[in-house]
Amino acid sequence: MGSRSNPSSSSSRSAILRECGNVLYRQALEPGLCAPIQRSRLLKVLEPYKEALAVSLTAEERASCHKNIGMLQWAFCKFELNQLLVKALDGNEAKREDLSRSRLHLVSAVDAISKAMKDGAELKPTAWLDGLGNVLKEMIEWASEQTSVLSLSRSPLLQYVTCAFDDADMPSKLKLLAYRTYIDTLFKEALCMRLTDGNTDHAACLSLLHDCNLYLTKASSCFIIDPDEERKCLQTQIQDLRGSVNVHISISEAMKYIALGDVCLATALMDEEGMDMEKVKDALDFYRQASLATRELDMESEAVAMSRIGKVYSDVLSLPEKAHKYHYQAVRLALTVMSPSIERSDWYKYSVEKVKLHQEAVAAKEKNEHERDRAPAMERLQEKVAALKKAEERGSEALLEHVYEQHPHPNLERNMVPCVSTPSEMKASLRKAIQHYHPDRNGQHGEDWKVLCEEITKCLNLRYASLKGVK
Repeated sequence: MGSRSNPSSSSSRSAILRECGNVLYRQALEPGLCAPIQRSRLLKVLEPYKEALAVSLTAEERASCHKNIGMLQWAFCKFELNQLLVKALDGNEAKREDLSRSRLHLVSAVDAISKAMKDGAELKPTAWLDGLGNVLKEMIEWASEQTSVLSLSRSPLLQYVTCAFDDADMPSKLKLLAYRTYIDTLFKEALCMRLTDGNTDHAACLSLLHDCNLYLTKASSCFIIDPDEERKCLQTQIQDLRGSVNVHISISEAMKYIALGDVCLATALMDEEGMDMEKVKDALDFYRQASLATRELDMESEAVAMSRIGKVYSDVLSLPEKAHKYHYQAVRLALTVMSPSIERSDWYKYSVEKVKLHQEAVAAKEKNEHERDRAPAMERLQEKVAALKKAEERGSEALLEHVYEQHPHPNLERNMVPCVSTPSEMKASLRKAIQHYHPDRNGQHGEDWKVLCEEITKCLNLRYASLKGVK
């Protein structure tokens, strides 16, 4: 593990001790050794390496000693974890506290290698320094791979590596790599947090996302303007992660508020003697906070909050007009980001139904008011309307002749002699007549004329509909 090619250092006390340690190190890694013997041999290797460091006279010798110690501690870390995984295969589930030995060796390995890089920065060849950098990258990759194997929350090995990198005197680019890897792992774990019923565990998710933010802040302190492409890529990835984390924090905060609102509302309705209005107000406040938490960040969460507010106004406070405002907003937001899960959700179906019922009620009310307003005119026009309907029953040609002969338009340019020789001419004449007598274009000639035009247009539309598909 130490350098054997430098004649000037080959006879130094430090070099001799390192070589002794290297011999013991190779013996400790011989295949077929049982765990206790291998552990014992690895421990013996540390003695000559530490003694070599103590007697080192130059920075170059110290760099080599620190490298040897770091590589030994790294091998020891992997050895201890392998022993833990062997026990796990026998049914002993791995726990976070079981990683204490691996953690101790991992932290020591990072510390020693970082010191080796510092001592050798000006003295060791680039390949030697790059090799140590690759070892540190290997630690990050290894810790990331163990995440799925151990199935422990918050990826403890990655956390240990990241914290060790944070504490050590280490190139900031390597720190960025560790931060990016750990933040990404925490973020993915947060998105997978589920309750026993399959719904997202927003409290657990929020806790993990806040951990992400902690390390995002630390990572940002390492940002610099640098043409190095790897650094620029890492900094961009970390910035992208910050955006995603902030969005999902908002979503989890919103869901937390919605859950609190649901509890308040359920409590308010439990009293058999009367509704607790203070609890209802609290529920509305929580739902509004949920809406504000995700506004312009996540439309689905905002839509859920709007639907909840609408539910309070429609089902609890019996204020349909106010409820419609929120249900309509919930549906509008949902349609913007529609997905199968939204379409199947109870809140979406509920708001859609409420919007539909409100629109039907408004349409019915407007129709009744319209019929009421035109009732006097209809009474005066009773005979004309009856004659018009009889003409419509005789066919399109009879209807057109009746309309233009019995009810000529006040604007002379809107009168015509219908062309009815062919089906296409008949359809064109009906379209033109509908344009001439449409009530929206005839309000200036008095109420009776406008109502009569409504009835004329109804009859013309019926005849035109009967000719659809006829060429």
